[in-house]
Amino acid sequence: MWGRRTAPQRLAESAGFAWKHVEDQSELNVATMAAYVAANRAAPDDVLPMVGRVAEKLAAEEANHDLVVALVEDLQNLASHGLEQLRTAEEIKAVLGPRCLVVWEAVDRFWTAVAEWRRGTGEPLRSTEDVLSVENEGLRANLWTSNRSLGDGTRVGLSEALLFEKAGGAAIPGYRELMAAGQ
Repeated sequence: MWGRRTAPQRLAESAGFAWKHVEDQSELNVATMAAYVAANRAAPDDVLPMVGRVAEKLAAEEANHDLVVALVEDLQNLASHGLEQLRTAEEIKAVLGPRCLVVWEAVDRFWTAVAEWRRGTGEPLRSTEDVLSVENEGLRANLWTSNRSLGDGTRVGLSEALLFEKAGGAAIPGYRELMAAGQ
């Protein structure tokens, strides 16, 4: 059905990228690029639904778990910023299939736990202002997908997530655990 195209290739193409322009990118970079385009209101209206459909098909295979989690996590982080140019969490969830929604809930629980843990350390959280004011498009895509705005003007990012896991916090569950929970 999919031919010889790889999962990252299918995801990139669903977001409108010609594979020859992104083939040297890692899976995580492909997920970031696809999420950034799909969540952007300037993209054609069919991009987000297409990315959602492809992600759901990819989510059916355990080998694609990390790619799907990265995509969903990036989409959530983008939506968390509440920027007019980006789609809302509700708009994004509306195009996700049941497997991706299971991933969505697991990723959301993870980042909620990271934020709660970080607040519990007593150290002040960083402001979203520095990340959201970046003008360089490439840097913006990386920063906006790797940081989550918390609604009070603060944020957590990948460094807090790593520290959370090192402190004993639970990582995002694996494929089999998530799919079993979603049934």
